[in-house]
Amino acid sequence: MLHDLASLVTNAAVPGLDTAGAVIAHGSSALAIGDGLLQRAYAAGLVDVDATAVVQFAFFLLLALVLPKLIFDPLLERFEQREARTEGARAGARRMRREADNQVAAFDRAMSDEKQRAMAERQAARMQAQREAAETIAKVRRETHARIAVGIEALRAQAAKAKVDLDQEARQIASQIVRKLIEGRS
Repeated sequence: MLHDLASLVTNAAVPGLDTAGAVIAHGSSALAIGDGLLQRAYAAGLVDVDATAVVQFAFFLLLALVLPKLIFDPLLERFEQREARTEGARAGARRMRREADNQVAAFDRAMSDEKQRAMAERQAARMQAQREAAETIAKVRRETHARIAVGIEALRAQAAKAKVDLDQEARQIASQIVRKLIEGRS
């Protein structure tokens, strides 16, 4: 752009300057300000061409070269840093959210596994209690049947003894009756 502007400007004398033109250098390009461009602007009534126009243009170029380095570049760098920090914070938040989701899923899996284990343990305990209850009931039944059998045997023995005793007593009573009958007839 500077090269195109420089090609429009001729190297003629500027009113108010002793030299043929003013040259402002920036790097490898040079911008020559001549009276051709200024004369056209003056003829159109846009600019009052005197030495202050050249000074103002020099200040403009100086500011155009200095301001980016002093203000704009650091400001843009700050904006980029802030954006990087913001994106970093967002990425960190997304990462933390994924970790939290993973931890919740792991917790849910652990709870489910623990519930299944507890249910299996409870079922095993119930089965064990039922087996023990069945064994206890069977043992009590055996003992009860044994006691009943012993009781029945004892009752049978008592009944047999009572029968023997009653038979003897009946014989004795019968012999007494027969004796009394015989004595009573005699």
